[in-house]
Amino acid sequence: MRFRPGVHRGEPRYPHSQVQLLLLFLVLEAFSVLALLDCLGRDDSAFAGGAEDRKGWIRWLIVAVATSWFLVGDGIVLGYYFAVIRRNPVQF
Repeated sequence: MRFRPGVHRGEPRYPHSQVQLLLLFLVLEAFSVLALLDCLGRDDSAFAGGAEDRKGWIRWLIVAVATSWFLVGDGIVLGYYFAVIRRNPVQF
């Protein structure tokens, strides 16, 4: 029997590189989505500029969700981390 890559018992197999790339994109998106959910859950007092600053960060984090697969959005998430999350201690 001759070895044919990509075919296993007559059925095509999933290419591993495509599955790994899909998982990478999902992980990159997850950080942006979690930051957006964090921003939506915070009070206006957690932001330096109040409600107006919160609206701005929500808009930026929506852009981050759309662009995180090519690492631009991850830079926005880092900015959100240093401007908002690190500025405020955890409050329960």
